[in-house]
Amino acid sequence: MWHIYNPSTKACLSTKLSGWRMACFRFGAIPLIALILSGYLLSGIPNASAQQQTDISEGFAKCKVIADDQTRLNCLKKLLPSADSAAIPAQSSQDRWPLVVTPHPGGGREAVSIMRTADTARSDPDLAGLMIRCQEKPGFEVLLALVRPFPPRAPRDVVINLGSTRPVLHAEVSSLGTGLVLPVEPAIFTTEPWRELRELDVVIKDPEGEIHGVIPLDGLAPAMAELSARCPSG
Repeated sequence: MWHIYNPSTKACLSTKLSGWRMACFRFGAIPLIALILSGYLLSGIPNASAQQQTDISEGFAKCKVIADDQTRLNCLKKLLPSADSAAIPAQSSQDRWPLVVTPHPGGGREAVSIMRTADTARSDPDLAGLMIRCQEKPGFEVLLALVRPFPPRAPRDVVINLGSTRPVLHAEVSSLGTGLVLPVEPAIFTTEPWRELRELDVVIKDPEGEIHGVIPLDGLAPAMAELSARCPSG
């Protein structure tokens, strides 16, 4: 079931797919790449006609049931808005970094995160993008979202391209295997040399083959401010 977050009432609705930019998703069997791309699709076309929105919703429904990861990713890519810059209005931070709210299945605290999809033209299909999410205690967790799951809790080295240097971060696979937890705080993007980055260029070292990806970072500061307002304060 799709739920759309209405900022005026702070409630999730399930009647329309337009008018609100923050999506509340129920995570289930749908792979993470499908959720990330669907959030981008819904937030990227606020002025689309009802027929266009219906076509996109139907297209997503067809894509998400495809079993093969690469075929499913190619299907989702075709639903992305046209790259014609003259036809696309300027995007807000909510468009670029959609706020995703996931209700807790047991009725506990909801999970809140922001996501940015990888540049599909410059990234391997196994990398979905970058996620920053609230932790149960005050603080944040920074993850690389994966399409191809890794063994849970397994260590992986991630090489970051900072131009003149390439530091190696010793990351750990999340408990579900669909994310790679980076040992950094989001504040690192405001310090040298990270704050000069316009994009995060990474290489994940994996025995089955390296995964390279590029994730744009524009709009991160206002998106982090919005996320901070939704995270536990103490």
